[in-house]
Amino acid sequence: MKALALSLLALTPLVIANDTAWPPVTPEAKPWTRWWWLGSGVDAANLTRELEAFSKAGIGGVEICPIYGAKGYEARDLPFLSEKWTAAYAHTAKETARLGMGVDLTTGTGWPFGGPQVTDADASASLESIKSKATGGLAVTLALPKGQVEVLSAWPDQGDPVDLLPHVKSGRLEWTAPAGNWRIHGLVSKHGIQKVKRAAPGGAGWVLDPFSTTSIDRYLKSFDPALDRPEVPEPRAHFHDSFEYYGAGWADDLFTKFQQLRGYDLRTQLPAFHGEGEPDTVARVRADYRETLSDLHRDYLAQWHDWAKARGSLTRNQAHGSPGNLLDHYAVADIPETEIFRHVDEAQIPMLQFAASAAHLTGKKLVSAETFTWLGEHFQVTPAALKEAADFVWLGGVNHILFHGIPYSPQDAPWPGWLFYASTHMGPNGGLWKDLPAFNAYITRVQSVLQSGEPESGVLLYFPIHDIWHSGEEKLPLFTMHNQDQWLYPTSFYRTAMALRKAGIPCEFVSDRMLASATVENGEIRIGGRSHGVLFVPETKFMPVETAKHLLKIEKSSSERTHISFVGAFPNDVPGLFDLTGRRAELARIRKEFEDIGIEPFGNFPKNELSEKGLRQVNRSHPDGSSLFFVNCSTSRFDQVISLGMETKSAVVFDPWSGRSGVADIARGFRLVLAPGESRIVRTYSNKQATGPRWTDPEPAGDPIPLTGTWQVRFLDGGPALPPPFETPTLASWTTQPGDAYRNFSGTAVYRLEFDAKDLTKALLDLGEIAHTAKVRLNGKPAGTCWAPPHRLDLSGLLEKGKNVLEVEVTNLAANRIADLDRRKVEWKAFHEINFVNIDYKPFDAAVWPALPSGLLGPVKLIPLR
Repeated sequence: MKALALSLLALTPLVIANDTAWPPVTPEAKPWTRWWWLGSGVDAANLTRELEAFSKAGIGGVEICPIYGAKGYEARDLPFLSEKWTAAYAHTAKETARLGMGVDLTTGTGWPFGGPQVTDADASASLESIKSKATGGLAVTLALPKGQVEVLSAWPDQGDPVDLLPHVKSGRLEWTAPAGNWRIHGLVSKHGIQKVKRAAPGGAGWVLDPFSTTSIDRYLKSFDPALDRPEVPEPRAHFHDSFEYYGAGWADDLFTKFQQLRGYDLRTQLPAFHGEGEPDTVARVRADYRETLSDLHRDYLAQWHDWAKARGSLTRNQAHGSPGNLLDHYAVADIPETEIFRHVDEAQIPMLQFAASAAHLTGKKLVSAETFTWLGEHFQVTPAALKEAADFVWLGGVNHILFHGIPYSPQDAPWPGWLFYASTHMGPNGGLWKDLPAFNAYITRVQSVLQSGEPESGVLLYFPIHDIWHSGEEKLPLFTMHNQDQWLYPTSFYRTAMALRKAGIPCEFVSDRMLASATVENGEIRIGGRSHGVLFVPETKFMPVETAKHLLKIEKSSSERTHISFVGAFPNDVPGLFDLTGRRAELARIRKEFEDIGIEPFGNFPKNELSEKGLRQVNRSHPDGSSLFFVNCSTSRFDQVISLGMETKSAVVFDPWSGRSGVADIARGFRLVLAPGESRIVRTYSNKQATGPRWTDPEPAGDPIPLTGTWQVRFLDGGPALPPPFETPTLASWTTQPGDAYRNFSGTAVYRLEFDAKDLTKALLDLGEIAHTAKVRLNGKPAGTCWAPPHRLDLSGLLEKGKNVLEVEVTNLAANRIADLDRRKVEWKAFHEINFVNIDYKPFDAAVWPALPSGLLGPVKLIPLR
């Protein structure tokens, strides 16, 4: 079997030659990107050109996702898995290896899994209910839904049900009911309910059954001949997108699997499944159905994972969206992947923690995130919003960012090139590319630290999935990113997770399956090779007896401390329907043993002063200390001496934006200074004195000095055409200059100012407001790049007494040029399928957009430093 193209680095402590040096850069530490191949209309020259540009910009790898094509370029399309397509993929894999990058591959085209190789029998299937009534002595004629009648029976008020399948002919029930009143219940399955979304040429077809290992086994066999062709390297990882198998609720072996897993025949509880009878019974039967589908989908994912592993590749999986236990589904993959969509909100952090917890508790190094997905309207997402989103996913446990994303676009495609609708366009034509290397360097520095060591051990938080499954509602719940307010936010689990977060207590979510492997060593709970002091159980109603037994075993295993803490009362019921009396009695016995031990409900979590001030952090542990990633999420400057939370002999401070680092003076405590939105990394050592340059926070030595004079503004590159240069004593958006040339322009302009610094040689340059990124030179020497506020650069060593020349190259977003195209009715939106829509899935039209502010807006000041 071929060797893995790019393997994950082993879990090792952070070891660097210089205490103030950043960790070595690996491909995984850099950001990766989803790379949409529109129509797979790719060629070797353009693939190499784009990959070289990606590498130069600091991107560490690509995930190939073939989708529908661009209109007018159909002759270039390569059918998925054809010999020409595989040659293009092989060329990409070899080029990424040459450039020190990596490549992942979607196991299909578009999403979810599916394609022309999927037969009707292997396609996803719906489950439709039949509910009717009959009266004794009267003939019943009932037209049945299209599909396969899996069960059909009549239920009397008293007595056993009658099988009605022998009375079904040509899609109709023809039956005369015996004496009495009868209720008719049945289930009809229908395969072939969804086609692959956004399929590429050669990839269109039925969506696969997500609950069948037989179906996915046959599906994966179609990939082997293509990937087994000579000189075709394996990808680093195969990728499965979020669960979007819409309407799927059936597998052909569901009844058999249900009985094996739940202990009874679902067909004997059809009335309850349809909502008839005691609400408690209804909820239990429906919960058992949901748990069974969860188990079947986990088996489906495991089959895919084992296939990839046998080929020498890893797996990346987005578990969210399924009706199952997200923790267990994320845990199947080598790289669990979460995502953010549209907005950044701290209320969503627990959702991100599902993927991170699954990775941490199963010994996986990387937690990836599909990042920046439609963070705002096309071409209007600001660099500051991107930095905020990156910090946000890291605070949720992610350490491997994937942009969403960059479309492949051939060199001869007119501006803005080939595009994908559901994204923040991070590519060369999106307005963010010019200064993207600086942002990528920031991501790389942070992730080089977050991928080192191990997650800091905190506490465990039990995820009571059975409480959610026992909602009793008829529909099959899907646990997506978009409906957290329905299934996650109302739960005691979520409230406890947020309380722990506000208290500054790191926690990992743990499932029943994960708890089954937990042990106690040296007075701590061990799962996945990591130790935790306490397991919190949120207010929970339904807990499996097996889980309760294991919790009791953990609690009894050591007399030194309490391992289990109940946030509320002990669970008072068991899930599901089978052997309800026996299991309830066993749970009551376990509850009594806990009461005899003396476990009392936990009170309130302590307040955390730093958290209340908006300071957020993620910790990584090393044998000789920790790495602490801090972000100021407030709108106020943070300047405070803080505790590093452990015995610390020395500490090194790293600024991930500038790359600056130094040994901190902690003789009187550690002082942390952060402007709003800023971040820092602190590497602590418990047993040695770090060596290297001293860390100093810039200290103002006087009032800011406005830089005044005449700014010379000259346009360097962009379009639709370069506006004429101009001079101005007052900074404002260049769109306020007279003429459409300024209003419609997207690109880069350089602002030049000569000023007299007098005797000042140490100062911060404060650029004020920028629209939207800037590269700064002072006296011809690079001073840094500004991507997000605060737009401040240290000029020490560059600032000269007397005359200085400041040059600020400002690049705006692409929005103004796009609006000009739409006002002129240029046909640039020319893609098959959905074409190009706005954030609300309506036809995209930027013609009415006002001009976005662009350029150096200021005010520009020098802040003297001590």
